[in-house]
Amino acid sequence: MILLVGGLGMRDTMAGFLDLLNNDISTYTTKVSLSENADAEKAKGLATELEGDWESLSGISLDGDTVILDVIHNGKGLYNVVDVNNERISLSDDGVYLCLRLSDRANIGDTVEFSPYGSDKTYTAKVAGYNRSIMTESITMTDSFADKLGIEYTPTAIYTDKLSSEIEKNDIITGRQDQAQLMESFNSFVSIMDTMVLILVLAAVILGIVVLYNLGVMSYVERYREFATLKVLGFRDKSIGKLLISQNLWLTLIGVIMGMPAGVGVLQWLLSALASEYELKLMLGPLTYTVSVLLTFGTSLAVGLAVARKNRKIDMVEALKNAE
Repeated sequence: MILLVGGLGMRDTMAGFLDLLNNDISTYTTKVSLSENADAEKAKGLATELEGDWESLSGISLDGDTVILDVIHNGKGLYNVVDVNNERISLSDDGVYLCLRLSDRANIGDTVEFSPYGSDKTYTAKVAGYNRSIMTESITMTDSFADKLGIEYTPTAIYTDKLSSEIEKNDIITGRQDQAQLMESFNSFVSIMDTMVLILVLAAVILGIVVLYNLGVMSYVERYREFATLKVLGFRDKSIGKLLISQNLWLTLIGVIMGMPAGVGVLQWLLSALASEYELKLMLGPLTYTVSVLLTFGTSLAVGLAVARKNRKIDMVEALKNAE
């Protein structure tokens, strides 16, 4: 049950991550990556030429940890920043936004201190809110607020409505990626995840069959003389088989009750372990719980029927001939 809930839940979570990614990039057509050594004014000029928005990513130290400073210019509204509910938010020019993985560092209204790498300057800024970051632990601010603090930055990516084929070559451009290409790469990633989930579900079913069958056989062997006595008293094989099947189903019910929250806990731990790479929100739909329960009970019922067939081979005389 733990494997089923964890595996199918991971599939739901990855599907939610793909929806979040789609929501995050849905307003632009092409992402243009710029050289790290590009001149800031030249990069901004290219953004104006492409009629796009831009962002600047750089490393900073926050309480001794390395995070990303994300400076955004979003005059065209092509770059989405979303909140905990995956709803688009408009950034304020009066503070910074911590990604959800950094939300324990400060409350809204508090201040944080950070220092850009390669600089001995320390900046203090008020926390204006929290945002959901797709890939990295980050602090987000507008370019206006960065200018107010005196932070130096250079655009590292431009977001435009132009197709990549329409963008002319430039010595500061290092790559172009259409939205369709980006989504295709993540769809491939989710497809691989689907295969892994399928393998995990098959492994869970096989493990369930082995465990339940062994328990059923052990119970059958231990109660062999008891079943033989029941047959002598006139009980049919079908009635005796129901005893074994009901035992398996009761064990399964206990396993579902204990395994379902345990599976959710394991999945939550796994997502926490991946937090340094991806910001994943735990998502478990009714279908996940339903399929997990049905597969578990279906496996238990199939194993119970297989064990119950052994009743036909009980030798009543041999079983009752000698006392144990």
